[in-house]
Amino acid sequence: MFIERYGVRSLVAVATKLVTVATVFSTLVLAKGPCDSPIYCQGDLLHTVQMAKLYSDDKTFVDKPTLKPPAQVLANFAQIGGVNASRDALVKFVDENFGQEGSELKLVDLTELDANPPFLNNVTDPMLKAFGQTVNGYWSTLVREQDFSPLCDGCISSMLSLKYHFVIPGGRFREIYYWDTYFTLEGMLRSGLKDLTRSIIRDLLALVDFHGFVPNGARVYYLNRSQPPMLALMVKIYYEHTGDAAFVAEALPLLEKEHAYWQANHLVNVTKPDGSGTVQLNRYIVDTDQPRPEAYTKDYELAHNATTDPAVQAAIYADMATGAESGWDYTTRWVKNPSAQVDRLLYGIRTRQVIPVELNAILYQVEQALANFVVIANNSSQSTDYRELAQTRRNAMYSMFYDQPSGLFYDYILDERQRSTILSPAALWPYWSFGADESSKSDGGARANAAFSPVSRILGKSPGGFPATLYNSGQQWDYPSVWPPLQYVLMQGALNTGHIDLATQLAQTFVNSVLCAWYNTGGSILGILEKLPNTTDSGHIFEKFDSTQIGKEGGGGEYNVQAGFGWTNGVFIWTLDTFGKSLVAPSCPGTPLGTGAATSSAITASTTTSSTPAASATPDSNSISSTPPSVSSSSSAPAMTTSSSAP
Repeated sequence: MFIERYGVRSLVAVATKLVTVATVFSTLVLAKGPCDSPIYCQGDLLHTVQMAKLYSDDKTFVDKPTLKPPAQVLANFAQIGGVNASRDALVKFVDENFGQEGSELKLVDLTELDANPPFLNNVTDPMLKAFGQTVNGYWSTLVREQDFSPLCDGCISSMLSLKYHFVIPGGRFREIYYWDTYFTLEGMLRSGLKDLTRSIIRDLLALVDFHGFVPNGARVYYLNRSQPPMLALMVKIYYEHTGDAAFVAEALPLLEKEHAYWQANHLVNVTKPDGSGTVQLNRYIVDTDQPRPEAYTKDYELAHNATTDPAVQAAIYADMATGAESGWDYTTRWVKNPSAQVDRLLYGIRTRQVIPVELNAILYQVEQALANFVVIANNSSQSTDYRELAQTRRNAMYSMFYDQPSGLFYDYILDERQRSTILSPAALWPYWSFGADESSKSDGGARANAAFSPVSRILGKSPGGFPATLYNSGQQWDYPSVWPPLQYVLMQGALNTGHIDLATQLAQTFVNSVLCAWYNTGGSILGILEKLPNTTDSGHIFEKFDSTQIGKEGGGGEYNVQAGFGWTNGVFIWTLDTFGKSLVAPSCPGTPLGTGAATSSAITASTTTSSTPAASATPDSNSISSTPPSVSSSSSAPAMTTSSSAP
C-alpha cells in the first residue's frame, strides 16, 4: 500500500535483494521523521564527500541517485578509506556509486497549454504581448514527472516521491519548492493550466498527508523544515479561477492539518511592549545541529570560522536552516548586526529570535481562507472559529509589529524585546494580507499613504525594481536584489490601498527588468525583436534582478543566479494580466531596444504613440500613468472575502 501510493524507495540499508515486508514498514517509519539517511543527510560519507569540494555546488552531490543499494555504497566508501580517503579516490567512488542528478525526472508533454491564453487579451503593447506569449511557452520546460524505473533494485534517490506532474523553479532547483509554487501558479492559472495546477496542489497535499507539513522542497534532506505556508492560498486562487468547490472540500482536512502543524511547532508567546499581557505569534524555527546537506561546506565553514564552541556551532546550524525555512536565505533581517563586515555577517545569525511580519501575515490569510473553505464545505459554524483566530492574529500583529508614525510593520526581535528597524517589502506585506478594506479603517488611508511613501521614493531611484532591503550585505535577500514575489506583494498591497499609479510603476519596472534581462542574454522574437549580436544563448528568465540597473540579473548569496524561472514567469504573467493595458515595452540600456533599431516598424510606431510612458527613474516619482490598470476578470468564481476590523 505504501509503495503503491508514494513510490518511496527504501532508505534502509539493505545488503541483499531480499527486501522483506518488515523492511518496507521500517522505511515507512523512517520517512516520517527528519531524514537520517547516512548518505544524503548526515554521517561520515556526506561530510567527507562534501568537504572534499568535488563540485562547485554542494547540492550536486545530494541530488545524485545511487547506482548501488545503500549498504553496498557504504561498504565501498569504507573500502577506499572512509574519512581518510584521498580526493582522487572520492572522485572515483562517486562516479562508480552515484548517477546523474536529475536522472529520475522526465519532461512532460503539456497538451493542456494554450498557445494564446486569454491573459494576452489584456496586453495592449504588441511587443509585450509577443513576449508574454513567449514566456507562456516556457511552462513546457519546467514541468516534470518522476520516473524511478532506471534505478537498480534497492537503489535510492533523495527525491520525495510525487504521484502527479509538478513544476520546478529551474536551474539547480530540480524539485518542487513550497512557497515558489504559489507565485508560479498565479501565472499557470492565467495560462489555462488548471488541471496541472490541481495536480500540483494534490502533490503538496499528499506531502501534508504523509509528513504533516509541506517540506521546503521534495527532497529527503528538506524534511526538517518547511517554507512560508502558502498551500491554502494556492487552493484559494485555484478556486477563484475554477469554482471547483469539490476540490476545496477535498483539500480542507489537509489544509487544517497543516495549519495545526504551524500552530503546534512554530507558535511563541510574546509579552506586549506595554506589558499589558501576552500575545501568540508564529516564527520560523528548525531543530537541527547539523549543516544543511545541500549547503554543507558553507554551513560547516561558517560555524567553525565563527567559533570553536560546539554548542554555538549547533546554534548557527539551526539558525541557518531556519533562514532557509523562511525563504529569505539570507538577509540582514536575520542577523544581530546588519552593518557587520560582509564576510562576518552571518556569524551573528539569529533567525529563531525573529518573529517575522510576513509569516504572520500569511497565516492571517490562511486563517481567512480556511474560514471561507469551511463555508464552501458546508460547515459554517467552524468558519467563525477561523475568523476569530485571524482577528486575534491581526490584533497581535498591530501590538507587536506596527509602527504608527510610518504605517509600516516591522519584525519583532525576541531577545532584544523590540522591533527591528530594517525596511523590506515584508514591512508592507499586511497591506496585501489584510485586504482592500485596510485603507478604509479609521486612519487606514493615512496609514497606507505613510507606508507606501518610501516605496515610491526608493523605486524612483531604483530602475531595476524595489530591493529586498537597503543593506548591501552581499547576501541575496538584501540590496540590490529584486525578487519577483516581493514585487508581487508590493503591487498587491498598493492595489489594495488605492495606490494605483504606484502599483503600475512597480509593474512597469518589473516588466522592464524581466524583458531586458531576457533580451540581453540572447532573447529574440521572430519578426518583432531581433537577437542582439554576439549573444549565443536564447534568452534567460532569471530568479532575481538588480535594482540598480534595468535588465541586470541579481547576484550574491550561496550560489550563482539561476535561470528558468518558475516564480518569475508566474509573477510576470500575473503582472501582464493585471496591468497589461497600462504597460509598454521598455528601453533596455545599451541596446537597440527602445530606439526602434531592434524592432519592426509596427512595434516602433506602437511604442512611440503610446499614451502611457515607460517608468522613469526620477527620484520621488510615484506615477507613470494616470490610467488605472486593467484588472483581469478571468476568474470563474468570486474572490473570497476578508472579514475583519482594525484594532
